[in-house]
Amino acid sequence: MYKTRIRFEKQGCASYISHLDLMRALQRSLTRAALPVRYTAGFNPHIYLSILAPLSTGYQSEYELADFDLTCDYLPADLTERLNAVLPQGLRVLAAGPAARPVGQIASCDYLVSYHSPWNEKIPEIFQGQVKILKRSKRGDKEAVLNDYIRRMEFEPADAADPGQGFCCRCRLKAGEDPMNPSYITDVLRFHNLVSQEDRPLYFRKAILDEGGNLFF
Repeated sequence: MYKTRIRFEKQGCASYISHLDLMRALQRSLTRAALPVRYTAGFNPHIYLSILAPLSTGYQSEYELADFDLTCDYLPADLTERLNAVLPQGLRVLAAGPAARPVGQIASCDYLVSYHSPWNEKIPEIFQGQVKILKRSKRGDKEAVLNDYIRRMEFEPADAADPGQGFCCRCRLKAGEDPMNPSYITDVLRFHNLVSQEDRPLYFRKAILDEGGNLFF
């Protein structure tokens, strides 16, 4: 048995695949690639597969992780090529290796959020004080302090010579247990009328990191 972890990107139209459909797409691709994957037992067997730190629908990413088991005791040298030959458009495996590190070591994620609304110098000031939000989860809503989930954050205009061309936010947010979604940053900006209701920002995950700020893989 070889516990396998792949890193893949999810871009373009693939960003609109829901979490469950992404699971199915990966499972079907593993089957089409004819890889020796482990299946569940029972009347309706399916491939053991888990996606680490799953993203919201509509988010793009260059750092997605998925774990599955191979029934052999080694990593096929052509695993990446075989998977990329059958994956849907917008999905592409970037690396593969052993799933040695426990998922519990995931501590944060890096995001790039791009806005169409014009740049305003007041934007960074909003987050200098304590910012309270109503954080949603399957367990119910709770009041939280957004700052407690932010590991780092910076804003900058998309074009310094033309502030009307929008701006971006580069942030590192808590992940793992009780993660933070960058959409809450957008909610705060909308509340202060610094991002219009019509603005549909682009969310892009750049990395998944451990407690030391190192790339998790």
